[in-house]
Amino acid sequence: MEKAKDSEIEISQEILDELMRALEQLESSTDLEGTAIVSKTGLRIASSETADIIADIYSASPATLISLGEKISQGLEQGELRDAVIRGAKGYTIILVGDADNDFMLFTNCKKGYKLGYYFHKIRKSFKALEPVLKKIQTKAKSY
Repeated sequence: MEKAKDSEIEISQEILDELMRALEQLESSTDLEGTAIVSKTGLRIASSETADIIADIYSASPATLISLGEKISQGLEQGELRDAVIRGAKGYTIILVGDADNDFMLFTNCKKGYKLGYYFHKIRKSFKALEPVLKKIQTKAKSY
């Protein structure tokens, strides 16, 4: 059982395998790399093989960024945060946030900026398909 800040997350091997297959399929059909599903509390749930290399970056960093992005978006009355894009000198990091009732986000990287529209389409489509699977993940309050 994986543990998050104020909750325990219980994931069956079947759900984990399904998530990992979907992430690998997303990467194999695009130039995306380092794709992972991360909880909004900063726990890496599933990732592609390319994301295993730098596992620490896939945990607390996106959760902190999304938390800050949600506060800014709400403070400026821009509505619910949908995604965040970080542009670096050598590529982009894209973090897609689910609906308010979804506790997870999709985190991925790409090097080709001229394909961002295509990547967003593929990422959104993939994440939408994963939402029913993500809702099967059991989150419980800590019991110490």
